[in-house]
Amino acid sequence: MTDVINATNEYIKELFLIDSEEDKFVYRYEHTLRTAAIGQKIAKEEGLNEEALVLACLLHDIGYVECVTHEDYDTHGKISSRMAREYLESIHYDQEWIDTITYGILAHTEEQPERKLTVFEISIADADNIDRFDAYRLYEFLRFSDLEKKTSSQMLELAQKRHHRLVELRDYPNGSKTADLMWKDKIDFQLGYYERLISQMSASIM
Repeated sequence: MTDVINATNEYIKELFLIDSEEDKFVYRYEHTLRTAAIGQKIAKEEGLNEEALVLACLLHDIGYVECVTHEDYDTHGKISSRMAREYLESIHYDQEWIDTITYGILAHTEEQPERKLTVFEISIADADNIDRFDAYRLYEFLRFSDLEKKTSSQMLELAQKRHHRLVELRDYPNGSKTADLMWKDKIDFQLGYYERLISQMSASIM
């Protein structure tokens, strides 16, 4: 890790864990670290600027600490982009890379960006999405679904709906071959789990 990445990790740790009294930011910080690790792998495999992409991933969600309304949460990329620019300018990071990083952060929550995104810019959202469909989020989805309180029929319905949604998402267009392979690996892992759950719950119903 470079000095600037280490310093940025300390910056986001302070934002999420020290300055905030809300436990929800513990998840946000851990998600950010996982996203940065995914971004680093994408950068290495695709020949992108590794330091810049890791920085972008570390900063992509910092706007959550300023979110108040539902609209803020929906457009947290805009807030994160502004805060990231302020931070990167404060450490005198390369201006061209500041512009690229902050636009990619802005675009990761925009359905229709103003211009075509570069592979680097798309990779910020790709790394974010890949983490959101990994093993921990499978556990989190099931926990918040109160699975233990559901009947076999209700669990079957939930599993079928989730399986259907994952099939729809599997061909989501990522920005690089590396991201696409990582994405499909996460989706296929979840599909396999739900296929087993569907089979088991189907056998439990007379």
